[in-house]
Amino acid sequence: MQHPIARRPISNLSDEEREKAFDLLNYLSTLSVDENYTLLDYIQMARLEYALGELEYQTTNDTEKVIRHFRTALQHLEKGGFDLSISKWTELVSLRTKEDTE
Repeated sequence: MQHPIARRPISNLSDEEREKAFDLLNYLSTLSVDENYTLLDYIQMARLEYALGELEYQTTNDTEKVIRHFRTALQHLEKGGFDLSISKWTELVSLRTKEDTE
């Protein structure tokens, strides 16, 4: 069962709730040290880092820490097999354009 704060956007949390959420997510992040991750593990870790970035922004507005969390989230997605490169995006847009013209 989810805690009630998990059902609300981070921006709607009180300062105390944000601090508690950050501490919990940060703790969960430190527990993630296994090198045999599955795709789902990488996706979950990316979500965790993204939430940490949001919380960091809301609580401290420390740009360097926020960027670090978001960058780590993207790295987890890439390790999970998601190709986030511009060349992949261009390839997908080209395929979509070709399908529309046919």
